[in-house]
Amino acid sequence: MTAFTLLRALVRSRRGSTSITTAFAMTMLIGAAAFAVDLGSLYLDRRKLQGIADAAAMAAAGRPGEEQVAAQRIIAANCDCGIRIAALTRGTYTADPGIQAEQRFSTGGSSPNAVRITLTRDRPLFFGSFLTGRQDSVIRATATGARRGYAAFSLGSRVAAVNGGLPNALLSSLTGSQLSLSLMDYEALASSDVDLLAFSEALRTELDADVLTFGQTLDTQVTMPQVVSALAKASDGRAATVLEHIADRALPRSLLPSRAIDLGPRSSSIRVDAANPVNVNALSLLRAMLLLGNANRQVDLSVASNLPGGSGIDIALMIGEPPANSPLIAVTDTNDVIVRTAQVRLKLDTRIATPVASVHLPVLAELGSASARITDIDCRPNSSEAVSLGVVTSPAMLAIGTVDDGDFQDMQRALDPEMARVVKLPLVSVDAEAELVLSDLARKQVAFSRSAIDEGQVKTVSSTGLVAGAAQSLSDRMELHLNVLGLGLNLKALTGAVGGAAALAAPVLDGVLSDLTGLLGVSVGQADAQVNALRCGKARLV
Repeated sequence: MTAFTLLRALVRSRRGSTSITTAFAMTMLIGAAAFAVDLGSLYLDRRKLQGIADAAAMAAAGRPGEEQVAAQRIIAANCDCGIRIAALTRGTYTADPGIQAEQRFSTGGSSPNAVRITLTRDRPLFFGSFLTGRQDSVIRATATGARRGYAAFSLGSRVAAVNGGLPNALLSSLTGSQLSLSLMDYEALASSDVDLLAFSEALRTELDADVLTFGQTLDTQVTMPQVVSALAKASDGRAATVLEHIADRALPRSLLPSRAIDLGPRSSSIRVDAANPVNVNALSLLRAMLLLGNANRQVDLSVASNLPGGSGIDIALMIGEPPANSPLIAVTDTNDVIVRTAQVRLKLDTRIATPVASVHLPVLAELGSASARITDIDCRPNSSEAVSLGVVTSPAMLAIGTVDDGDFQDMQRALDPEMARVVKLPLVSVDAEAELVLSDLARKQVAFSRSAIDEGQVKTVSSTGLVAGAAQSLSDRMELHLNVLGLGLNLKALTGAVGGAAALAAPVLDGVLSDLTGLLGVSVGQADAQVNALRCGKARLV
């Protein structure tokens, strides 16, 4: 048999083909399996690295000023496998749906609230080294953590000095019953704080509605005795006793606490967090609730004064309401929540006895609302501006003049005082008018350090051009018009008597204005801002 014949026979023979095909296939299968083992191992290791990066980013975001240490602590606790921090960038995260997700983190910022971290690790290859020629591969994972701090702040929460019978008269009118509290009772309320969450829990108990969150509780219609009783349960000492006394005598007027309190991110809470209270002044919170429960919003008071001849002052007080969705006390982690004070109108009908005639001096005051919003939260440990508020004081107007009762009660219409008749005699009458407007619409920045927040510090923002002694300024600006119907009257003595009476009454009226507006938490041309709580460190992945 020739060699050619043998070759043709070998080509035609099929014996052993299965073994050859199997050998080639097994080589491919073993290679694919080796590749799958390496690929799967790389995927699992990268997922583990991503989990560690997520935890490290949240830890770093929650520890401003100690980001690197916090991240390394998380890495060491999870894996001793050569993980490196390739990059750690501090920046600002803006949670705005209108911004594309990848653009919400920006490097730097005046008060960084986020951290972007990239981790790397060398991962050895098992079989892939035969294909790639490398013994290991570098895997990496990136995560961004943003800190969610919140601050609680209020506006117009000044605790005024309590002198004379004015506080009793005001609280008696607001509760609808006769109260007789001592100076020590008021001082107990003025010096006590109440945790808003503890108050919400006590109010929930009053409603017998344990299934409600704190936010739902405040959004439930309640009665004045229930609110004041809940305040008493959330207080202690003499303040609790005084509040129970008020609760027993308050009329069952209805109100909605959420119109004055917005718990923001704490609305979903169902338990009191003793380590992170949101404290507000007890007297301020009581005042806000009483104002909400005063349905017709008008309070009439009669105040005895030290004016000569047994004269006195009758007061008509109109209390406005905060605009819709604008509480008086707010807990928030954003800068889109605005807090406004309620507008107040005062009509002081003053009677002053003089040797010549009895002078009637009507003083009108409209104190416009002030507004505040959080402009920045800085959680760095040593920051002197932990929370910054932007405060705007709106116009205030004072006048000597008269307005109709309907115009006075219409808070949507601006006051337009007319000349007032201050003296009326058979032959002569004297008309007077004066007006003083305080206006400052520029936003002023007010910064609170951590120590100022812990101490409950109240900061006052004054309008540019604030006039101290408003009634005295009005008396200095007063114009007198005399109407003479007969002869033989000493007009100089009459005008002198009116001017002297106004000058004599001005300091007393200033004192009444100061005490009354202080009790209501407002002041002429001023706004009192307070940050009630600051909580930092709660971070989330973004």
